[in-house]
Amino acid sequence: MKIRENFLSIAVPDISEEERKEAAEALDSGWISVGPKVKEFEKQFAEYHEVKHAIAMSSCTTALFIAAKVLGITKGDYVIVPTITWQSTANIVEQLDATPLFCDVEADELNINTEYIEDYIKEYGDKVKAIIPVHHSGLPADIDEITKISEMHNIPVIYDAAHAVFSSYKNKMIGQYGAMSAFSFYATKNITTGDGGMITTNDDNLAEQCRLWSYHGLPKDSWKRYSAENASPHVQSIVPGYKFNLTDIQAALGIAQLKRKEDLLSKRNFLVENYNKFFKNYDWLDTPVFETRHGKWGNHVYVIKILDEDIDRDKLMQELRKMNIGTNLHFYPVHKNLYYEKKYPDINLPVSEWLMDKILTLPLCTKYSVSDLEYVRDCLDYIYENRLANKTVYI
Repeated sequence: MKIRENFLSIAVPDISEEERKEAAEALDSGWISVGPKVKEFEKQFAEYHEVKHAIAMSSCTTALFIAAKVLGITKGDYVIVPTITWQSTANIVEQLDATPLFCDVEADELNINTEYIEDYIKEYGDKVKAIIPVHHSGLPADIDEITKISEMHNIPVIYDAAHAVFSSYKNKMIGQYGAMSAFSFYATKNITTGDGGMITTNDDNLAEQCRLWSYHGLPKDSWKRYSAENASPHVQSIVPGYKFNLTDIQAALGIAQLKRKEDLLSKRNFLVENYNKFFKNYDWLDTPVFETRHGKWGNHVYVIKILDEDIDRDKLMQELRKMNIGTNLHFYPVHKNLYYEKKYPDINLPVSEWLMDKILTLPLCTKYSVSDLEYVRDCLDYIYENRLANKTVYI
């Protein structure tokens, strides 16, 4: 098999002249930290998700942290999270001196299994102070059931929507659900600002508290303090806040990306549909769920499951790397990470622990072509047919 010359990474950012133009405008403006571009990006993102408030942050991790902080999560509290997620979902709970309660996931959708949520509430009662479901790959979690549980027990929900910028549930954009949602604009995300995040909410008080705690505890940011329109430098901390703001340079990229959102979404869905078509009749792997009755889209990462028990997933990744294909895992169960397994050794989540050795993320981004995806398929075929990743050694 002929090996391609260029490495096919798991994803690369899709940057056009529109992003370069917006970034240059910010650079030339004399204002490159938090300022008018950030305000415009927040406004446009709020309009896109049809919410009252969008608060720009330095990352989705800091967005999750601030969201949990303003809900009052603290020592002695318990927060329900799925284990198939990036570590941040649980890390922010630990950072606030609370305890994460890890849930298993549905084997097909990779989203939180709501039965675990109910079981934990029965066990821990009013010590459970929040639920943080994840929309894995952008595929919405079971929001109806989560809302029902949330309202029944008066437990707020923060949605980890890191993958879900383009997602909707029952034809409503995903940022409208829960007390708050947290989004990511990391380099490989569907919309990127290099790095960055956003909190969405319809709650005026939560929005005010998020802004306050995310910028030194000051009631006014630097644009409001120092710009000609808003000069008022004498402002004092109301709370001992953090510095988690986005910059105007980053927001400029976000504004340009939002202008291209329809094109980026259609390209990504087109590529996912092609992958699904390629693998439709494969019996040794399972394709991800692209949409459900109420939710769409599962299009951020393309996560297959290896069904052939004789295939060594890690060996398969190594063979693909030899063919200049990058792969990843979305995600290794958080409760099996070294820190968490040592601290919480008795957790048993059978579905996630089965997935741990079966999931594999293939390259996907809007910079790639159908021929790039065909190359991935052909390499998988070659490796499988020649038993290069098998556990059993044939002589």
